[in-house]
Order: sequence, then structure tokens, then C-alpha cells
Amino acid sequence: MKKNIIILLALIFSLLSFGAANAQAGESIWLDTDTTAYKTEELVIVRVNAASTTPIQGFTFQIRYDPACLKPISASSPIPGMNGLQLPQSSGLVDASFASTTPQSALGVIAEASFMTLGGCNTEIYLENAALAIQNAEGFAAQLPGVTLGTRNISLVVDSAIGETQAQVPVGEEALSLEPSDSSSETDWPAIIAFSLLVLVIGSVVAVILFILYKQVKTG
Repeated sequence: MKKNIIILLALIFSLLSFGAANAQAGESIWLDTDTTAYKTEELVIVRVNAASTTPIQGFTFQIRYDPACLKPISASSPIPGMNGLQLPQSSGLVDASFASTTPQSALGVIAEASFMTLGGCNTEIYLENAALAIQNAEGFAAQLPGVTLGTRNISLVVDSAIGETQAQVPVGEEALSLEPSDSSSETDWPAIIAFSLLVLVIGSVVAVILFILYKQVKTG
């Protein structure tokens, strides 16, 4: 009898412990990388991880970096059917978004972002923001509530010595470009020239028409 009571108490304790562990676990997103020490011109692969008991249909993340130390290259997802959406990129902040037409499991690596080291420096990358997306009852995309951000900051040490140049192999079907596309500082000369020629042609046609009308009025 005493043995049965001990077994029952042990079972109850195990269930309570399991319940407490589940209560503490929840949806989360965090960063990691294989190493934090690099040489110049080496590839830094940053993994974006997620743990969610709810199937997702997309996710977004923003990673802040120092453009004097790192050059962003691309991002991809190993989740089948998770397609990247190309967004405009600004210097110092990676902005990536992925979506799927069907619910997908999110437990482990959901994306990889690659950077190239530019020179000797001590720097860090920081998960500015991240979210998981689901399809709500109305069929629209909605942010999954209750998602916490785990490890957001990774410090990197980059040696000034030139390392071995590596080529990234995308982990998914498609890789998004993360290179900054700041067009405000670039002059679109082809467009300006084409517009100028168009204005010149229109002006010439208008001048000819006006000249013909003037001649007709004068002779009439």
C-alpha cells in the first residue's frame, strides 16, 4: 500500500513538473551563429530561430548592424514553400519577410541571413524586431500574439587579416538580396536624359504646329 502511494505521489509530481515546464515554454524567436570570431572578407551566417506550437504562414525580422564592419548579402529560409518577399533595404538595417500559402511548422531555424566582414572591428548584430504570422478566422494574415524575443544580441570580433572568401549556399529555394537600395543618393541619368529628349521632341512638334498656324493666319 505504501509503495503504491509513493508511486502515485511520484506520478503527480512528474505531471506537475511537466505542466510547469509547459507553462514556461511558449512562442519565441532568437538569433545564433556558429562562431563570433572572424577575419576580414569572411562570411557571417546568422540564424533566425523560432519555437511555435502554432503552425505559421509567414514571419518577418529586422536585424541592425554596423555598415562600417559588415555588408549584408542575402537571406533565405529552409522551410519548404516559405517564399521571400523582396523589400527595400536601408543601410544599417536588414529587413526580411517570408510567407507561405499553407501553414508550416516553426521549430528551429526559420531563416539564415549572411553578412560579409569588411575589416578589423569589434561589432554586434541586434534583432531589432521579429514576428510570426498566421491566418486568422477571416482568412487574413495576422501577427501571432505572445511571441517573445530570446537572444537578440550577438557580439562579433573581426580580425584585420584577410580570411578565406566563402560562397554562400542558400538554405532554401530562393534567396533575398539584403544589399541596401538607397536610391536617394543616386542620380538616374538614363531617366533624366529620356525625359529631356521627350520634352525636346514635344517642344519641337508644338513649335512646328504653331508656325503652321501662324502662316495660315497670316496668309488667310
